Amino acid sequence: MAISATQLRKQLFEVLHGIEATGEPVEIELKSTRFVISRAEPAPRLARFQPQRDAVVGPSADLAGFSPWDEAAWRDDWEARLREPPGGSP
Repeated sequence: MAISATQLRKQLFEVLHGIEATGEPVEIELKSTRFVISRAEPAPRLARFQPQRDAVVGPSADLAGFSPWDEAAWRDDWEARLREPPGGSP
């Protein structure tokens, strides 16, 4: 059953609350044209996933020659840099 656009205007919030509660869409008729108002379902979380530019795509065997991050070497390098005087080496 469709309701008129005038009736929708008078009872907008009641109609919207009814759609929210029941999940059933409502048809509105305006000058012999029918419209449907329904509750929108949220998009799945994976639909919001954005591809990463630096991601490795391919078989894990391709990573065999890749050296993992060495935290100790990183710390040694930064500690040496922090000990240097400003403006570079003397």
